[in-house]
Parts: sequence; structure tokens; C-alpha cells
Amino acid sequence: MIVISDAIQLKLISVRDHSKLLELVKQIYPPAYKHMWKNDDCGFYFEKFYSLDSLNKELAEAESEYYFIYYKTHLDGILRMHFNKALKTKPETSACYLHRIYLSEDAQGKGIGQKLLSWVEQRAKSKGDELLWLEAMDTQQQALRFYKKQGFTESHKAYLDFEPLRDRFRGMDVLFKVLN
Repeated sequence: MIVISDAIQLKLISVRDHSKLLELVKQIYPPAYKHMWKNDDCGFYFEKFYSLDSLNKELAEAESEYYFIYYKTHLDGILRMHFNKALKTKPETSACYLHRIYLSEDAQGKGIGQKLLSWVEQRAKSKGDELLWLEAMDTQQQALRFYKKQGFTESHKAYLDFEPLRDRFRGMDVLFKVLN
């Protein structure tokens, strides 16, 4: 366990954790995102990104780390980072891609995200990265406000081309923050 604070800990995810990961994501993802999928069906997302095969591939990627987030000993989220992953608009700068950060509804609004981002920034700097970047749905205003409050700036727009995704939810904002 990695201790972030008295109440927040991280535990590395392994392939043995697949069912636990899938069960957690099926609890925390739909409240925030199911409305984006046709028929409110998140099945495509779960199958594409949380299959055992996908987990094996993600765990095999060099310079990436994948964690369970515990808040007061309760499993409340996931965090995945990929170090030395350049941002398209700044290819000359060593960067860390914050690939996933999901928290349960119960864990939101308690300062957990801010503490995790601070830890991710320090971890990225320790790996030699000068920039932290992420992608957020352009319709998720609460998330975008949070990231901008943490010092992130918009880099560019991206587009998701998943057939079951409703058209108005395909836009992504790619945000970055220079690490000092």
C-alpha cells in the first residue's frame, strides 16, 4: 500500500484483481457516464476497456502504473498513469498521461482528487516528466472545472469514435499542466 494521507491509500492492481476491478468500475462508472451511451448501456465500455485481455495489455505497458484507490479503508476508485507518454501538441516535452482517475460518488467532494493529483504530479516529476496531461469529456463540466482549478490548461480537442456512444458525447478536451 502507498499511503497518500491518513485516509487515502493506493494499492497496485494485478491481473489477479480483474474481477474486483470490473465489479468496482461497474459500480462507479454508470452514475456519471451511462447517459452518454445509447440505451444507457455501458456494456461496450466495460468489454472494450475492462476485459481480462485489456487489463493484461495495460499491465504489460512499460512505464505505467495502475492502482485501486482506498478512502478510509473502503475501495472507492481507480487511478492509472503512463509515464513518458508525449502530449501530441508538445512532443518535445517529457510527459505523464493521467489515463484514468475515477472515484465513487461517495468519495467525491472530499479533497481526494486534489490529493491524488498532487501525488501524481510528484510521482511524474520523480520519473523525469515535465508535464501532466489527461483527457476529459467536454460535457463533464464538473470535472473540467476541477482540473482547471488544479492548474490545467486546454491543449486541444479530441473525438471518440465509439459507435454506441451518443453523438453529443463524443467530444474530449485534452488538458495539460506544466510540472514545476
